[in-house]
Amino acid sequence: MMGRARSRRRIGWPPNLYPNRDGFKYRNPVTKRETWLGRDKARAFAAAKKANALLTAPDDLVARVVGAGKVVRDAIEVFRRDDIPGRRWAPKTAAEYEITIKRIERGLGDRDLESLGVKDCAEFIRGETESTRSRQVIRLVLGWILACAVEEGWIDSNPAMQTRKFGHQRKRERLTAADYAAISQQAPRWLQVAMDLSLLTLLRREDVVSLRFADVRDGMLHVVPAKTEGSTRVRLRIALSDEALGVLAQARDDVVSPFIVHRLPEKARPMGLRAKGREHATQVLPEQLSRAFAKARDAAEVGGDNPPTFHEIRSLGGALLQEAGWSVAQVQALMGHASASMTEHYLEGHEPPWQDVTTGIKRPG
Repeated sequence: MMGRARSRRRIGWPPNLYPNRDGFKYRNPVTKRETWLGRDKARAFAAAKKANALLTAPDDLVARVVGAGKVVRDAIEVFRRDDIPGRRWAPKTAAEYEITIKRIERGLGDRDLESLGVKDCAEFIRGETESTRSRQVIRLVLGWILACAVEEGWIDSNPAMQTRKFGHQRKRERLTAADYAAISQQAPRWLQVAMDLSLLTLLRREDVVSLRFADVRDGMLHVVPAKTEGSTRVRLRIALSDEALGVLAQARDDVVSPFIVHRLPEKARPMGLRAKGREHATQVLPEQLSRAFAKARDAAEVGGDNPPTFHEIRSLGGALLQEAGWSVAQVQALMGHASASMTEHYLEGHEPPWQDVTTGIKRPG
C-alpha cells in the first residue's frame, strides 16, 4: 500500500521538513523530536537536507518503506511484555532491574536497531557509570533486551553480548567464626537468636525475621524463601538439630509474639501509624535487623573499610557445613539456590576444607 502523497504545496520539499505556522520545523527521523528552523525557506531547506544526510542512511529509508526501522524502545517493549513475566522475579529483584531498563530506555531507546553496533553499546555502558559491577548489570540487561530483537528478526546478532565483560571483585569482607562470636557477645538476645538461626539454617535476612513459631512442626522448620517464591517455587523443610531446637527454646521468652525473632518496640504506635509491612508490634523488620547487627559489629570492632553485613552469616554457615563434610550440592539444597555456581559464589573467600586422601603406592624394591 503506497504512502500518502505529498501535497502540491510541499512538492520538492526535503523529507522530514514540515510547515509550522509562518515558518518551518524539522522532525528527526530517529527520535521523532521536532525542531523549529525559522522562517527563512532557503536556510530551512538547506538545514533539512544536511540533517537528512547525517541522520538517515539510504538503507534506513528502504527499511521504513518496507515497514522496518525498529528502535531499541521496541525491543524493550517486547522484553517487558514477553520475557519478564516468565522470569518470575521477586518484587525487589524486578524493581532493581527496572531501574537498569529505564536507564537503557533513556540512553538508547530511540536508537535504530539495525545501525546499533558493538561500539555503540560499549560506549553507552562505559558512559553510564564508573562502577564495574553496574557496568556488568547494564551489559547483562541490554543483552537480554537485544536478544528479543534477534528473536523477532529485527537484527541478526546481539552487539551487547560482543562487548567486554566487566569483572567485579567482591569488596565486602567475609565473616569468620571468630568475628561471629565477637559480634554475638555484643548483640542483644533477640539479635543472637536471629544470628544463630541464619547460621544454622542458612536463611536470608528477610526469611529469618519472617519465621513464626507456627512454622515449626514435627521437629521441622517449614520455609518458603521470599526470594524464590513464585519463581523457582523452592519450599524448604529443614530438620532441626538439637542446637537449633535450643535456639528456638531461647527465643521463647516473656514477650508474647507469633514471630521467633521479636522484640518489644521502643515506642508503642497505633496500628495505623506502624511501618509498612509490620503485622505485629513485636515484629522485627529486615532493615532493623541490619542496623542492629551493624551496631553490634562496630561495638565488637569487626571489619575494616568494607565490614561484613548480616548477609555474610549465610556464607559463613555454608563454609562451616562444607568444612564438616557437606558437599556443594547439599549446601546448595539448604540455601535454596537454583544452581551450584551460585552456591560456590557464596563459599568463595573462605578457606576450603581439608580433604583426606590415602595412597596405596609401595616403594619399589
